[in-house]
Amino acid sequence: MTTKSQDVNALFEQWILDAETKMLEDDMFVKIKSYLESTHPEICGKCIPCRDGVRKLETLFDQYIQGEATLKTLKEIERLVYNLRASRCSVGLDIGKNMEVILENNYHVLYSPVKKY
Repeated sequence: MTTKSQDVNALFEQWILDAETKMLEDDMFVKIKSYLESTHPEICGKCIPCRDGVRKLETLFDQYIQGEATLKTLKEIERLVYNLRASRCSVGLDIGKNMEVILENNYHVLYSPVKKY
């Protein structure tokens, strides 16, 4: 899989080796959205998890960027990411795995803006 966003791909390679690798919090959401946008040319459009899920993830990360995210937003991101793992092609599976690693290693960053206490 070749994408324009080398930042996320390089971080993913580090995460495989070291589960403690984290993204910088200040631009994490923008980098994730950029990564998702860079995958558009590779998505074939045959299965729903990729075709619709990636676009929906982008809109959810827009909510984070604009400061409008809620706990429901985070739960929807989790649901879509795990649905990507049911993709028919390796592109969807790769996107799903990359996003799973991002969720697992940076959950505190995603949770902080939406927690209620």
